[in-house]
Amino acid sequence: MIKREILKKWYKYQQKKQDKTFDSHWYMRFGWLTQPFSGLDQLNDLFEIHSPRRFTFADSFYAEEDGRHFIFFEEVDDQHPVGFLSVLEVFKDGTYTEPTTILKLDYHLSYPCVFKIDHDWYMIPETSANKTIELWKCVQFPLRWEKHSNILQDIEAVDSTPFYHDGMWYLFTSTRRHCKKFGDRLDIFFTQDILKPEWKEHPSNPVCKGSQQFRMAGKPFYYQGQLVRPSQDSLKRYGGNIELKAITQLSPTSYQEQCLAVILPDWNTMDDGCHTINYENGFVVLDSIRLSAKTY
Repeated sequence: MIKREILKKWYKYQQKKQDKTFDSHWYMRFGWLTQPFSGLDQLNDLFEIHSPRRFTFADSFYAEEDGRHFIFFEEVDDQHPVGFLSVLEVFKDGTYTEPTTILKLDYHLSYPCVFKIDHDWYMIPETSANKTIELWKCVQFPLRWEKHSNILQDIEAVDSTPFYHDGMWYLFTSTRRHCKKFGDRLDIFFTQDILKPEWKEHPSNPVCKGSQQFRMAGKPFYYQGQLVRPSQDSLKRYGGNIELKAITQLSPTSYQEQCLAVILPDWNTMDDGCHTINYENGFVVLDSIRLSAKTY
């Protein structure tokens, strides 16, 4: 812990120097892998999607419907004071459509975690500014969404991520209960039916606790044959890099994980961070922060 705090101070010092020289913006990277995801070098040769004016395109999630491929993401621009949610369609030659806004409210939205139950699409966006965890249902894919319910309310929680495992729905989330930063702890809630839930808090909460290493960074997936959950390591900066944590135990009474791999933004020397990754059916999408020299 002491070593991490010393490193944090050093990174903050370096970042202050960097901010005087560079501007930065979040963008998205995507592509199809020819082999199962088993090596971090597979992330090097991906297509890029940048905001036309270097605003924020981040927190990217993938959905496939009727053979078409979509990315849902958080967008920030100079017209709306808080984050909102958008979608675009991508194609195998690297091209993509213009973004279309799907949800814009008077409080901040991000992390549009989309998932499918039977034939219906649902989404849990980050709504911590409203002190809720909300479930939304798609009524006309991919553009029209209606609020289904509040999963939990009167709670400050970020990047809530559902996962169905052994007949139970688990909700991974990070709260700020008894800690300074959202990433300092990981909490789990569980229920048998996410649409008609009776949520219970995991008896081991927080199942993980430390210093800015446990905030979710996407949905769990298989990497090198192991089930992993991506988590953010924001030691050096918010969204510094991603850790892939192998889930070794998950039940209503136990949870254990161990770090399997660390994703650093080594694909471009001008990238300084990454904090969300999703991998499904051979498709990978992640976000990254790109530096560019200030112009005066």
